[in-house]
Amino acid sequence: MIVSLPIMRSTRLVLRGHHLRSALPLVLLSLLCSCTKHPSSTSDQIYEIFVDGKQIRVEVASTHEKRRLGLMHRDKLNKNSGMLFIFPQEKYLSFWMKNTKIPLSIAYINNRKVITQIESMTPYSLTNHTSKDRVKYALEMEDKWFSKNGITVGSKVDLTSNLLNMNVGE
Repeated sequence: MIVSLPIMRSTRLVLRGHHLRSALPLVLLSLLCSCTKHPSSTSDQIYEIFVDGKQIRVEVASTHEKRRLGLMHRDKLNKNSGMLFIFPQEKYLSFWMKNTKIPLSIAYINNRKVITQIESMTPYSLTNHTSKDRVKYALEMEDKWFSKNGITVGSKVDLTSNLLNMNVGE
């Protein structure tokens, strides 16, 4: 039996008998792996921002799906790294720690890029952490990062023009 599998327009791979049986599991495995999304890995672009002059690296959650997943299922965060949640307009925001292994602190940031509130959040907790004011941004960092770095309510956040001009989904 001869089986022909298209590889490219002008090239065909011909497999005979036992070669097909040994190649088929590899083909199926590669298809399965290419369709699986690992929540702890990311191909998202990393941005550098500054909080009161302290440089940090952030992943950006600017779509509903990315904001929904947030930092769930992660085992760790790199030093001075976190996630910046961006919303289309200022509103009251609420976060929880469902499926989140890492203890986090969250800073709520208004449209003027000023931190209005900082809270610690416990892993796996379903407690809602709601902003006291309308805000446009939320920054999640490793727990106690803000206090360890002298960042308080009133601290200023400097975002790059790429982030300020980013297309944000609802």
